[in-house]
Amino acid sequence: MNLFTVDHTLIFLYFLTTLGFGFYKKSGKDINSFLFAGRKLTIPALISTLVSTWYGGILEVGRFTYENGIVTWIIFGFFYYVAAFLFVKFIAPKIIQSNIPTIPELFFRSFGKWPALIAIFCVILLTTPAPYLKILAILFDFVWDIPVFWALVLGSFLSIIYAATGGFSAIVRTDKLQFVLMFFGFAILLSSAWSKYGGISFLIANTPEFAFSIPGHFSWTFIFVWGFIALITFIDPGFYQRSFAGRSLQTVQKGILISVLFWVIFDGMTVLSGLYALAILPTVEISPYLDLANILLPPFSKGLFLVSLFAIVMSTVDSFTFISAITIGRDLPTILGLKLTDDEMIQLTRVGLGITAIFSICLALYFEYAVDIWYLAGSFVVPALLVPLVAGL
Repeated sequence: MNLFTVDHTLIFLYFLTTLGFGFYKKSGKDINSFLFAGRKLTIPALISTLVSTWYGGILEVGRFTYENGIVTWIIFGFFYYVAAFLFVKFIAPKIIQSNIPTIPELFFRSFGKWPALIAIFCVILLTTPAPYLKILAILFDFVWDIPVFWALVLGSFLSIIYAATGGFSAIVRTDKLQFVLMFFGFAILLSSAWSKYGGISFLIANTPEFAFSIPGHFSWTFIFVWGFIALITFIDPGFYQRSFAGRSLQTVQKGILISVLFWVIFDGMTVLSGLYALAILPTVEISPYLDLANILLPPFSKGLFLVSLFAIVMSTVDSFTFISAITIGRDLPTILGLKLTDDEMIQLTRVGLGITAIFSICLALYFEYAVDIWYLAGSFVVPALLVPLVAGL
Protein backbone atom coordinates (compact mmCIF):
# COMPACT_ATOMS: atom_id res chain seq x y z
CA MET A 1 0.00 0.00 0.00
CA ASN A 2 1.23 3.49 -0.86
CA LEU A 3 1.48 5.40 2.43
CA PHE A 4 2.21 8.73 0.76
CA THR A 5 -0.88 9.55 -1.24
CA VAL A 6 -2.28 13.05 -0.82
CA ASP A 7 -4.86 12.12 1.79
CA HIS A 8 -2.40 9.93 3.72
CA THR A 9 0.15 12.75 3.76
CA LEU A 10 -2.42 15.21 5.12
CA ILE A 11 -3.32 12.79 7.91
CA PHE A 12 0.37 12.31 8.79
CA LEU A 13 0.75 16.10 8.94
CA TYR A 14 -2.32 16.34 11.15
CA PHE A 15 -0.89 13.91 13.69
CA LEU A 16 2.48 15.65 13.67
CA THR A 17 0.80 19.03 14.20
CA THR A 18 -1.40 17.67 16.98
CA LEU A 19 1.60 16.19 18.78
CA GLY A 20 3.39 19.51 18.35
CA PHE A 21 0.49 21.35 20.01
CA GLY A 22 0.37 18.74 22.76
CA PHE A 23 4.10 18.78 23.52
CA TYR A 24 4.47 22.54 23.14
CA LYS A 25 5.22 22.90 26.84
CA LYS A 26 5.08 20.83 29.98
CA SER A 27 2.48 21.31 32.67
CA GLY A 28 3.24 23.00 35.96
CA LYS A 29 4.40 20.71 38.75
CA ASP A 30 1.44 21.36 41.05
CA ILE A 31 -1.69 19.23 40.83
CA ASN A 32 -3.95 22.19 40.05
CA SER A 33 -1.96 23.03 36.91
CA PHE A 34 -1.69 19.43 35.70
CA LEU A 35 -5.33 18.44 36.21
CA PHE A 36 -7.22 21.72 35.77
CA ALA A 37 -4.93 24.04 33.75
CA GLY A 38 -4.50 26.23 36.81
CA ARG A 39 -8.25 27.05 36.71
CA LYS A 40 -7.54 29.76 34.12
CA LEU A 41 -9.55 28.62 31.08
CA THR A 42 -10.85 31.56 29.03
CA ILE A 43 -14.09 31.65 27.02
CA PRO A 44 -12.40 30.73 23.69
CA ALA A 45 -10.55 27.84 25.36
CA LEU A 46 -13.75 26.58 26.98
CA ILE A 47 -15.69 26.77 23.73
CA SER A 48 -13.04 24.92 21.72
CA THR A 49 -12.61 22.13 24.28
CA LEU A 50 -16.35 21.70 24.98
CA VAL A 51 -17.39 21.66 21.32
CA SER A 52 -14.58 19.45 20.01
CA THR A 53 -14.95 16.80 22.73
CA TRP A 54 -18.73 16.55 22.25
CA TYR A 55 -18.64 14.68 18.93
CA GLY A 56 -16.33 11.71 19.39
CA GLY A 57 -19.04 9.36 18.15
CA ILE A 58 -19.21 11.08 14.79
CA LEU A 59 -19.43 7.94 12.62
CA GLU A 60 -22.29 6.62 14.77
CA VAL A 61 -24.16 9.89 14.14
CA GLY A 62 -23.74 9.29 10.41
CA ARG A 63 -24.95 5.69 10.66
CA PHE A 64 -27.91 6.66 12.85
CA THR A 65 -28.94 9.45 10.47
CA TYR A 66 -28.68 7.16 7.44
CA GLU A 67 -30.89 4.58 9.13
CA ASN A 68 -33.37 6.87 10.91
CA GLY A 69 -33.34 10.32 9.33
CA ILE A 70 -33.82 13.72 10.88
CA VAL A 71 -35.05 12.32 14.21
CA THR A 72 -31.32 11.97 14.94
CA TRP A 73 -31.27 15.71 15.62
CA ILE A 74 -33.88 15.27 18.36
CA ILE A 75 -32.17 12.30 20.01
CA PHE A 76 -28.56 13.49 19.84
CA GLY A 77 -29.11 17.25 19.62
CA PHE A 78 -32.19 18.98 20.99
CA PHE A 79 -32.35 17.15 24.32
CA TYR A 80 -28.70 17.94 24.97
CA TYR A 81 -29.19 21.65 24.26
CA VAL A 82 -31.93 21.73 26.89
CA ALA A 83 -29.72 19.86 29.35
CA ALA A 84 -26.84 22.28 28.70
CA PHE A 85 -29.06 25.31 29.40
CA LEU A 86 -30.19 23.73 32.67
CA PHE A 87 -26.57 22.97 33.53
CA VAL A 88 -25.62 26.62 33.01
CA LYS A 89 -28.48 27.82 35.20
CA PHE A 90 -28.38 25.35 38.09
CA ILE A 91 -25.27 23.16 38.09
CA ALA A 92 -22.34 25.33 37.01
CA PRO A 93 -22.82 27.93 39.80
CA LYS A 94 -22.85 25.16 42.42
CA ILE A 95 -19.63 23.62 41.06
CA ILE A 96 -17.85 26.97 41.29
CA GLN A 97 -19.27 27.76 44.74
CA SER A 98 -18.52 24.35 46.22
CA ASN A 99 -14.87 24.46 45.11
CA ILE A 100 -14.91 20.64 44.81
CA PRO A 101 -12.93 19.58 41.72
CA THR A 102 -14.42 16.15 40.89
CA ILE A 103 -17.65 14.19 41.17
CA PRO A 104 -16.21 11.38 43.37
CA GLU A 105 -14.83 13.95 45.83
CA LEU A 106 -18.25 15.62 45.94
CA PHE A 107 -19.82 12.26 46.81
CA PHE A 108 -17.10 11.62 49.41
CA ARG A 109 -17.69 14.92 51.19
CA SER A 110 -21.48 14.69 50.94
CA PHE A 111 -22.21 11.00 51.54
CA GLY A 112 -19.06 9.20 52.66
CA LYS A 113 -16.59 6.60 51.45
CA TRP A 114 -18.74 3.86 49.93
CA PRO A 115 -20.99 6.12 47.84
CA ALA A 116 -17.80 7.82 46.63
CA LEU A 117 -16.33 4.47 45.57
CA ILE A 118 -19.54 3.72 43.65
CA ALA A 119 -19.22 7.16 42.03
CA ILE A 120 -15.65 6.28 40.98
CA PHE A 121 -16.89 3.13 39.25
CA CYS A 122 -19.65 5.11 37.52
CA VAL A 123 -17.29 7.86 36.36
CA ILE A 124 -14.81 5.33 34.95
CA LEU A 125 -17.64 3.59 33.07
CA LEU A 126 -19.01 6.91 31.87
CA THR A 127 -15.67 8.30 30.69
CA THR A 128 -14.22 5.21 29.10
CA PRO A 129 -13.01 6.22 25.62
CA ALA A 130 -13.92 2.73 24.34
CA PRO A 131 -16.74 3.85 21.99
CA TYR A 132 -14.51 6.51 20.47
CA LEU A 133 -11.58 4.15 20.15
CA LYS A 134 -13.86 1.87 18.12
CA ILE A 135 -14.57 4.74 15.76
CA LEU A 136 -10.88 5.65 15.62
CA ALA A 137 -10.11 2.02 14.72
CA ILE A 138 -12.59 2.21 11.82
CA LEU A 139 -10.81 5.32 10.53
CA PHE A 140 -7.36 3.73 10.81
CA ASP A 141 -8.64 0.63 9.03
CA PHE A 142 -10.23 2.75 6.29
CA VAL A 143 -7.04 4.72 5.66
CA TRP A 144 -4.29 2.16 6.25
CA ASP A 145 -6.07 -1.21 6.59
CA ILE A 146 -4.78 -1.65 10.15
CA PRO A 147 -6.25 -4.62 12.12
CA VAL A 148 -8.74 -3.59 14.80
CA PHE A 149 -6.62 -4.49 17.82
CA TRP A 150 -3.56 -2.58 16.63
CA ALA A 151 -5.71 0.34 15.54
CA LEU A 152 -7.12 0.53 19.09
CA VAL A 153 -3.61 0.40 20.55
CA LEU A 154 -2.34 3.09 18.17
CA GLY A 155 -5.30 5.35 18.89
CA SER A 156 -4.83 5.00 22.64
CA PHE A 157 -1.10 5.67 22.42
CA LEU A 158 -1.45 8.79 20.29
CA SER A 159 -4.09 10.21 22.61
CA ILE A 160 -2.23 9.83 25.90
CA ILE A 161 1.43 10.57 25.19
CA TYR A 162 1.09 14.36 25.27
CA ALA A 163 -1.46 14.27 28.11
CA ALA A 164 1.13 12.46 30.23
CA THR A 165 3.53 15.41 30.03
CA GLY A 166 1.33 18.43 29.41
CA GLY A 167 -1.74 17.47 31.43
CA PHE A 168 -5.08 19.16 30.84
CA SER A 169 -3.45 22.24 29.29
CA ALA A 170 -2.02 20.07 26.50
CA ILE A 171 -5.47 18.64 25.77
CA VAL A 172 -7.00 22.12 25.60
CA ARG A 173 -4.25 23.27 23.21
CA THR A 174 -4.97 20.38 20.83
CA ASP A 175 -8.71 20.99 21.13
CA LYS A 176 -8.28 24.48 19.68
CA LEU A 177 -6.84 22.87 16.54
CA GLN A 178 -9.51 20.15 16.45
CA PHE A 179 -12.29 22.72 16.76
CA VAL A 180 -11.25 24.48 13.54
CA LEU A 181 -10.67 21.24 11.64
CA MET A 182 -14.04 19.65 12.49
CA PHE A 183 -16.07 22.49 11.00
CA PHE A 184 -13.77 22.86 8.01
CA GLY A 185 -14.00 19.19 7.04
CA PHE A 186 -17.79 18.97 7.11
CA ALA A 187 -18.08 22.30 5.28
CA ILE A 188 -16.08 20.70 2.45
CA LEU A 189 -18.31 17.61 2.34
CA LEU A 190 -21.59 19.54 2.52
CA SER A 191 -20.63 22.16 -0.05
CA SER A 192 -19.56 19.42 -2.48
CA ALA A 193 -22.85 17.53 -2.06
CA TRP A 194 -24.90 20.71 -2.33
CA SER A 195 -23.15 21.93 -5.51
CA LYS A 196 -23.35 18.53 -7.24
CA TYR A 197 -26.85 17.40 -6.30
CA GLY A 198 -28.78 20.41 -5.02
CA GLY A 199 -30.28 21.45 -1.71
CA ILE A 200 -33.21 20.48 0.51
CA SER A 201 -35.55 19.81 -2.42
CA PHE A 202 -33.14 17.13 -3.69
CA LEU A 203 -33.02 15.51 -0.24
CA ILE A 204 -36.81 15.45 0.13
CA ALA A 205 -37.26 13.98 -3.34
CA ASN A 206 -34.60 11.29 -3.02
CA THR A 207 -34.89 9.98 0.54
CA PRO A 208 -37.44 7.55 2.02
CA GLU A 209 -40.47 8.93 3.80
CA PHE A 210 -39.00 8.26 7.25
CA ALA A 211 -36.05 10.58 6.59
CA PHE A 212 -38.00 13.76 7.39
CA SER A 213 -40.51 12.14 9.75
CA ILE A 214 -40.62 12.57 13.53
CA PRO A 215 -40.65 10.20 15.44
CA GLY A 216 -39.72 8.18 12.35
CA HIS A 217 -39.06 4.51 13.07
CA PHE A 218 -39.35 5.03 16.83
CA SER A 219 -42.02 5.42 19.45
CA TRP A 220 -42.16 8.61 21.48
CA THR A 221 -41.39 6.50 24.56
CA PHE A 222 -38.07 5.42 23.05
CA ILE A 223 -37.23 9.00 22.12
CA PHE A 224 -37.98 10.29 25.61
CA VAL A 225 -35.74 7.58 27.09
CA TRP A 226 -32.94 9.22 25.09
CA GLY A 227 -34.16 12.53 26.45
CA PHE A 228 -33.62 11.18 29.94
CA ILE A 229 -30.16 9.95 28.96
CA ALA A 230 -29.38 13.51 27.83
CA LEU A 231 -29.43 14.42 31.51
CA ILE A 232 -26.04 12.74 31.50
CA THR A 233 -24.87 16.30 30.81
CA PHE A 234 -25.52 17.09 34.49
CA ILE A 235 -23.14 14.36 35.57
CA ASP A 236 -20.70 14.56 32.67
CA PRO A 237 -17.23 14.62 34.29
CA GLY A 238 -15.95 16.57 31.27
CA PHE A 239 -18.48 19.33 31.87
CA TYR A 240 -17.69 19.22 35.57
CA GLN A 241 -13.92 19.42 35.03
CA ARG A 242 -14.17 22.27 32.52
CA SER A 243 -16.57 24.21 34.71
CA PHE A 244 -14.18 23.87 37.64
CA ALA A 245 -11.24 24.87 35.42
CA GLY A 246 -12.92 28.04 34.13
CA ARG A 247 -11.53 31.42 35.12
CA SER A 248 -14.85 32.50 36.66
CA LEU A 249 -18.53 31.57 36.79
CA GLN A 250 -19.31 34.18 34.15
CA THR A 251 -16.64 32.71 31.88
CA VAL A 252 -18.05 29.21 32.30
CA GLN A 253 -21.66 30.23 31.69
CA LYS A 254 -20.86 32.28 28.58
CA GLY A 255 -18.56 29.54 27.29
CA ILE A 256 -21.25 26.86 27.57
CA LEU A 257 -24.00 29.02 26.04
CA ILE A 258 -21.84 29.90 23.03
CA SER A 259 -20.87 26.23 22.75
CA VAL A 260 -24.57 25.34 22.41
CA LEU A 261 -24.76 27.64 19.38
CA PHE A 262 -21.81 25.84 17.78
CA TRP A 263 -23.41 22.46 18.60
CA VAL A 264 -26.59 23.52 16.79
CA ILE A 265 -24.56 24.51 13.72
CA PHE A 266 -22.44 21.38 13.69
CA ASP A 267 -25.40 19.07 14.33
CA GLY A 268 -27.09 20.63 11.32
CA MET A 269 -24.00 19.92 9.23
CA THR A 270 -23.68 16.29 10.33
CA VAL A 271 -27.37 15.43 9.98
CA LEU A 272 -27.54 17.03 6.53
CA SER A 273 -24.45 15.06 5.51
CA GLY A 274 -26.12 11.86 6.69
CA LEU A 275 -29.24 12.71 4.71
CA TYR A 276 -27.15 13.30 1.58
CA ALA A 277 -25.63 9.86 2.12
CA LEU A 278 -29.14 8.40 2.41
CA ALA A 279 -30.22 10.13 -0.81
CA ILE A 280 -27.11 9.25 -2.83
CA LEU A 281 -25.86 5.88 -1.54
CA PRO A 282 -28.00 2.80 -2.23
CA THR A 283 -26.00 0.83 0.37
CA VAL A 284 -23.29 1.61 2.90
CA GLU A 285 -20.05 -0.37 2.82
CA ILE A 286 -18.09 1.25 5.68
CA SER A 287 -19.77 4.41 6.96
CA PRO A 288 -22.18 6.90 5.34
CA TYR A 289 -19.71 9.76 5.73
CA LEU A 290 -16.70 7.80 4.50
CA ASP A 291 -18.57 6.30 1.55
CA LEU A 292 -19.97 9.72 0.63
CA ALA A 293 -16.49 11.26 0.77
CA ASN A 294 -15.21 8.48 -1.49
CA ILE A 295 -17.60 9.34 -4.32
CA LEU A 296 -17.80 13.12 -3.87
CA LEU A 297 -14.34 14.42 -2.99
CA PRO A 298 -11.08 14.59 -4.92
CA PRO A 299 -7.96 13.32 -3.07
CA PHE A 300 -6.94 16.62 -1.43
CA SER A 301 -10.46 17.48 -0.23
CA LYS A 302 -11.00 13.90 0.88
CA GLY A 303 -7.78 14.08 2.89
CA LEU A 304 -8.96 17.25 4.63
CA PHE A 305 -12.29 15.63 5.44
CA LEU A 306 -10.57 12.54 6.87
CA VAL A 307 -8.38 14.84 8.96
CA SER A 308 -11.52 16.45 10.39
CA LEU A 309 -12.90 13.03 11.36
CA PHE A 310 -9.66 12.07 13.08
CA ALA A 311 -9.65 15.43 14.88
CA ILE A 312 -13.21 14.98 16.14
CA VAL A 313 -12.54 11.53 17.54
CA MET A 314 -9.06 12.23 18.94
CA SER A 315 -10.32 15.26 20.88
CA THR A 316 -12.78 13.04 22.73
CA VAL A 317 -10.44 10.09 23.27
CA ASP A 318 -7.74 12.18 24.96
CA SER A 319 -10.23 14.10 27.14
CA PHE A 320 -12.12 11.02 28.34
CA THR A 321 -8.92 9.07 28.94
CA PHE A 322 -7.53 11.93 31.02
CA ILE A 323 -10.66 12.27 33.15
CA SER A 324 -10.71 8.55 33.84
CA ALA A 325 -7.01 8.77 34.76
CA ILE A 326 -7.78 11.59 37.23
CA THR A 327 -10.39 9.35 38.84
CA ILE A 328 -7.84 6.56 39.24
CA GLY A 329 -4.81 8.66 40.14
CA ARG A 330 -6.33 11.40 42.28
CA ASP A 331 -9.83 10.50 43.49
CA LEU A 332 -9.28 6.86 44.44
CA PRO A 333 -6.23 7.52 46.70
CA THR A 334 -7.99 10.52 48.26
CA ILE A 335 -11.12 8.53 49.11
CA LEU A 336 -9.03 5.64 50.44
CA GLY A 337 -7.33 8.10 52.80
CA LEU A 338 -3.85 8.00 51.27
CA LYS A 339 -1.77 11.12 51.87
CA LEU A 340 0.09 11.84 48.63
CA THR A 341 2.21 14.74 47.45
CA ASP A 342 1.30 16.57 44.26
CA ASP A 343 4.12 14.82 42.43
CA GLU A 344 2.94 11.37 43.57
CA MET A 345 -0.62 12.16 42.54
CA ILE A 346 0.53 13.30 39.09
CA GLN A 347 2.55 10.10 38.67
CA LEU A 348 -0.47 8.01 39.64
CA THR A 349 -2.59 9.93 37.15
CA ARG A 350 -0.08 8.99 34.45
CA VAL A 351 -0.41 5.36 35.51
CA GLY A 352 -4.17 5.87 35.30
CA LEU A 353 -3.77 6.86 31.63
CA GLY A 354 -2.30 3.43 30.91
CA ILE A 355 -4.90 1.57 32.97
CA THR A 356 -7.72 3.44 31.23
CA ALA A 357 -6.26 2.64 27.82
CA ILE A 358 -6.04 -1.10 28.56
CA PHE A 359 -9.57 -1.25 30.03
CA SER A 360 -11.02 0.70 27.11
CA ILE A 361 -9.34 -1.47 24.48
CA CYS A 362 -10.86 -4.57 26.11
CA LEU A 363 -14.30 -2.95 26.23
CA ALA A 364 -14.05 -1.81 22.61
CA LEU A 365 -13.21 -5.35 21.50
CA TYR A 366 -16.27 -6.72 23.33
CA PHE A 367 -18.99 -4.43 21.91
CA GLU A 368 -19.94 -4.29 18.22
CA TYR A 369 -21.23 -0.70 18.08
CA ALA A 370 -20.21 2.41 19.97
CA VAL A 371 -23.86 3.34 20.54
CA ASP A 372 -24.30 0.12 22.54
CA ILE A 373 -21.67 1.32 25.04
CA TRP A 374 -23.34 4.73 25.27
CA TYR A 375 -26.74 3.19 25.96
CA LEU A 376 -25.33 0.82 28.60
CA ALA A 377 -23.35 3.53 30.38
CA GLY A 378 -26.11 6.14 30.11
CA SER A 379 -28.96 3.95 31.31
CA PHE A 380 -26.91 2.71 34.27
CA VAL A 381 -24.97 5.79 35.34
CA VAL A 382 -27.62 8.49 35.01
CA PRO A 383 -29.98 6.91 37.59
CA ALA A 384 -27.04 6.11 39.89
CA LEU A 385 -25.44 9.57 39.93
CA LEU A 386 -27.97 12.21 38.92
CA VAL A 387 -30.07 12.69 42.07
CA PRO A 388 -27.17 12.27 44.54
CA LEU A 389 -25.02 14.73 42.57
CA VAL A 390 -27.73 17.39 42.52
CA ALA A 391 -28.40 16.80 46.23
CA GLY A 392 -24.70 16.97 47.02
CA LEU A 393 -24.28 20.27 45.20
